[in-house]
Amino acid sequence: MFKKMLVLAVFVFSFASLSLANKTCVVDTPTAGALSYGAYDVGVRCFSSGNIISNINFGVFKLLNIGVSWELDKLIGKDQVQVAVPALNVKLRLYGGSMVLPQLAIGYDGQGYFIDNDYSWKYLQRGKGLYVVIGRELFMDGLMLNVGANVNNSKAKVYGFINVMVPVYKEVVYFMTEYDNINYFPHARLNCGLKFALTEYVDVDCIIRDCWGKESVGRVPNERVFRISYSGKF
Repeated sequence: MFKKMLVLAVFVFSFASLSLANKTCVVDTPTAGALSYGAYDVGVRCFSSGNIISNINFGVFKLLNIGVSWELDKLIGKDQVQVAVPALNVKLRLYGGSMVLPQLAIGYDGQGYFIDNDYSWKYLQRGKGLYVVIGRELFMDGLMLNVGANVNNSKAKVYGFINVMVPVYKEVVYFMTEYDNINYFPHARLNCGLKFALTEYVDVDCIIRDCWGKESVGRVPNERVFRISYSGKF
């Protein structure tokens, strides 16, 4: 009964309203895009390991986005549910781009993946932490390339990431791929997926995380993720 109530709460939180296709992130990595003033995005990700992450983001000012996400570990299945501390997300778009220069954004993403069983405020896979990202459309209409760097630990070690979103069929189906945690190969992840823009407001993503990773602490190779999101404007 407790799990059923939690599942209901997550879906109410995630689908409270309808809304434009979400392209502010690819899988785990951010893009240089941001929600416009008055826009919002709500969504939920379901992992094959039983985790669920729900999120909500707002365009509170013309250039600033603020949101929160929340992970429930082992919500799907018979294992003991563990609830993480909600994570803050902030993105500031510094430059909207031009014919010559790319878009530029900085931000903070505290959402990690897979709760440490001993600490609900720690993750086996760290979030982005502080990051900077540049992005622009290249080669063809709708092909977006983003490159960024982030710091997510007290040792100030810099990691890199790169992501691409390519339209496969008009503006309905997109192929997504990203390479994350560049600079430390044991934690590097190749993620791939398809985005289906079902309507102007609704996106559904089918994702495989860590396509070539080996199973170890903090790693779930070939983790399958189903994501649905709505974006809109007040």
